[in-house]
Amino acid sequence: MRVLKNILSQLHSFALWALASVLLWGWIFGLATDTTPDKKIMIFCHVPELQDVELTMALEEDLPEGIKMVQVHPFDYVMFDTVSITRADILIIPAIDVSEMGDEILPLEGDGGVQVYDPDTGEGVLLDYITYGDEKYYLFLGAASAHLEDGAAAQIAREMLSME
Repeated sequence: MRVLKNILSQLHSFALWALASVLLWGWIFGLATDTTPDKKIMIFCHVPELQDVELTMALEEDLPEGIKMVQVHPFDYVMFDTVSITRADILIIPAIDVSEMGDEILPLEGDGGVQVYDPDTGEGVLLDYITYGDEKYYLFLGAASAHLEDGAAAQIAREMLSME
């Protein structure tokens, strides 16, 4: 009884240590499995549903030279950290967001983004990985991408456009 009472009186200390341990190991895991922006392609998709792990694995099958990894995330992955989204290499966004993103996006080619989904026909790319909403969606390059000069972002974007 005494041992149980002692454990219960220190329960808050155990909980704090457990939380600190989880945070520490999460940070260490993040350091061990991540790389610098010049060696990865960051893709953000502002869509209702995204199979990010599956799309990441499919895109990592044929990486451009110098690229070690691809990371695909929904917009809500970064919550309030809009800086991460502005540093994205590739973005898939609905038509309504195009004017809002303004200077943060660049067309892959031509004057506008490449349309990746049309709700009127239900046709689009990456349908095995992305569930789009009820409007048109476009693919853009990030204006602050670390891979505009080396062409790696454009290469991955073109690969995405060729996928079903």
